[in-house]
Amino acid sequence: MSDNKEFSSEKSSSVKNVLIIGAGGYIGGALCRKFSQTRDFAVLALVRPSSDIEGIKPFCKEIIRSQEVEISSNDVAQAICKHDITTVINVAWHMPPESTKEAQFALDRIALEAALHGASAVSPDIHVITTSGNFSLITANGGRITEIPPPKSYTLPEYLVCIDLLVGVNVLKDGLVEEYISNGGNASIVYPSSVYGSAPTRGSFWDFAIQQFITGKPHQGYQPFPPDFMTAWIHVEDLADCYIAVARFGSKGGHYLAAPENFSISQVSKMFAQTAQVEFMAPVFENKDKVIFDDSHTREVLQLQWKYKMADEMKGWVERIKELGTYFLE
Repeated sequence: MSDNKEFSSEKSSSVKNVLIIGAGGYIGGALCRKFSQTRDFAVLALVRPSSDIEGIKPFCKEIIRSQEVEISSNDVAQAICKHDITTVINVAWHMPPESTKEAQFALDRIALEAALHGASAVSPDIHVITTSGNFSLITANGGRITEIPPPKSYTLPEYLVCIDLLVGVNVLKDGLVEEYISNGGNASIVYPSSVYGSAPTRGSFWDFAIQQFITGKPHQGYQPFPPDFMTAWIHVEDLADCYIAVARFGSKGGHYLAAPENFSISQVSKMFAQTAQVEFMAPVFENKDKVIFDDSHTREVLQLQWKYKMADEMKGWVERIKELGTYFLE
């Protein structure tokens, strides 16, 4: 089942078709917008029947709804065959999140396995780009963190235990992808760092989390954000450029970290509060584990240059949250 919509393009017949699963989400919407601006790709979105597609209509050559409640490998295989898809990108995340890692993984693996098995059923040449997160790379040893996955026996630092659902689910999903790759599948993993900025669909997780860190109070039943720690940050437009580069230059079994700027939660919260003109006494952050994310290898192999700086984009971020009606600091 497809949703027909107005879509005009001056692209040539050499354009490659990309299938995005999870296109209605925050990152997925940004990918649809950014891929549609290229000369060498056209976007097709595969969404669930219940998905809101208004935000992505202007950017998609076609929007395909799954035949059942959830996306299946048959949906993916049919889309690949009908539209000559060369690349499948999975950025789907089941929302709202479940209460346990096991329950969330059981739902998140549906779209991921649909992408992997649907592609392999058609051709070993179909490139599947999957999504993890920079927290999946952090170990208790800390230090310089690159796109190289940690060994299976690694332990998480204590400060990440409080977001074990997010980290643990991504690690389990990464295991499915690594198994697929080891069996000859053509797949890559992108590790986005903490994502901010405006997408055409909805706001990000961090829109909410940063405000909670500033208030230190429960909001809509959610407890304040966990203890302060170091992470990296990427604007959603830069992240979309990363996925485009992986589609162009990525290799089978490739791992790619998108982490332009290293800031702690408190450092970003301080910038946010200053921009929003609200009082906030930021805690003094000590990077005891000396955690630093280094994506230099990814930038080199993908020929990437990051364009956005958080300090320059903070005003636009605050304004976008207010526009979405999810601002609650006042």
